Amino acid sequence: MIYVNTKKKKKIKIFIFIIILLLILLGLTQAFASDQNKNNNDIINNNIAPPSTVINGNNKIEENITNIDNNFSENVINIDNKETRSFGSNVAFIGDSRTQAFLMYAGLKDVVDYTNVGLMVDTAITKKFITNKKGEKITILEDLKTKNVDTIYIMLGINELGWVYSSIFIEKYEELIDSIKKIKPNCEIIIQSIIPVTKTRSDSDNIYNNKKINEYNALIKEMADKKGIEYINLVPVLSDINGNLPEDASPDGIHLNKEYCLKWLECLKNN
Repeated sequence: MIYVNTKKKKKIKIFIFIIILLLILLGLTQAFASDQNKNNNDIINNNIAPPSTVINGNNKIEENITNIDNNFSENVINIDNKETRSFGSNVAFIGDSRTQAFLMYAGLKDVVDYTNVGLMVDTAITKKFITNKKGEKITILEDLKTKNVDTIYIMLGINELGWVYSSIFIEKYEELIDSIKKIKPNCEIIIQSIIPVTKTRSDSDNIYNNKKINEYNALIKEMADKKGIEYINLVPVLSDINGNLPEDASPDGIHLNKEYCLKWLECLKNN
């Protein structure tokens, strides 16, 4: 018979325990790596931007923002519109790629263009994408100080539908309005509602849907009334009887084609 002393038994047990523990840790590591790869693939496939930090006082709130503007950027940039319509060089437009396409399709080449793909109510204050005469990149507010602008049209909000708190959206929108008023106290600011998306897009998207757009539009109108500035509701003009953007109005369910951009233009002129 072979006898194993107590010390050796303890060493064998410890050795076996360590082996089992290492195998468990290896399994957990592989599972975590698999989940990470899946999440990364989801981000790529769904065009989900990395979490964005929105400052609210001293608190930093992490918000996952899906930026739909990037899906349409190439189409917007490549629009070739030879028609030119006058709106006035004293008029400025602030907006994302929806407004960018609008200006191009409507042929509004004389206005001050403060549009940028992916622009939001917070980045409209901080993002440096305007090129000044020195070739430097500056913010909208910095450039506005040098411009003879007496009317500003603003449409923002579609990219912000992914924010966790709609209250942060309105706070940042108010901050933008107040900043403009400080620079141009006599400037007329006209806020436009967020244009709805198509029913197909709305029914298939948990973020970019008309229920959330209606919620945000109600907050925008309330803000406009509070600030004493004009609010133009584009929904009745650019939607069907059910409040959806018509399917034939958009190539992707979100951005408007030329026909509907001209309807948008007519609405602004009538107002």
